[in-house]
Amino acid sequence: MERYTLTSYEQASPGTREVYDEFLRLSGAAEPPIWMTSLGHNPTLIKAYWEKTRGCLLEGELPHVLKEMAVFVVSRINGAEYCSACHAHSALQLDPTLSYHDLVTILDPNSAVPLPPSHRVALQFADKMARDANAVSDAEFQALADAGFSDSEIKELLSVIDLAMMFNCYTSGLRLPLDPQYKALVEA
Repeated sequence: MERYTLTSYEQASPGTREVYDEFLRLSGAAEPPIWMTSLGHNPTLIKAYWEKTRGCLLEGELPHVLKEMAVFVVSRINGAEYCSACHAHSALQLDPTLSYHDLVTILDPNSAVPLPPSHRVALQFADKMARDANAVSDAEFQALADAGFSDSEIKELLSVIDLAMMFNCYTSGLRLPLDPQYKALVEA
């Protein structure tokens, strides 16, 4: 059974094209990614997914690279290949001092990845949330506050983790293939 259909720019309705156009303008990409074209048949859904993505990843107070790393961490835990590759690609573009290996080992206690201590706390929080959100205690929230995150930034981090979980379910359930630029990263 075919789990998805991709809607090209040429096939898209005006509402879908509007989302594609905004994505292309903000990202500088040459074409919409596969996750987006898999939603292109439904202007309401693609708009909802895009607005959540834009609001969680491209807007807010937290550094963009930290958000991309958090999505990568959550996606790796969930075995979501598409999201892991996509957000590794984004994180590496935002911080060219990092390697893919750095991202994979970023939570290893012996990792030499140069991260601000607050970023490490946030990524450990993302790891714990992805594994079992019900097991996250007040102590983990306090650790974020102690690391300098405001209440608003903590809620933003939760929203980024939620976005990752949503996309992990969507892309894995449909078994979406990797976009060429993401595939090259994972095969390197």
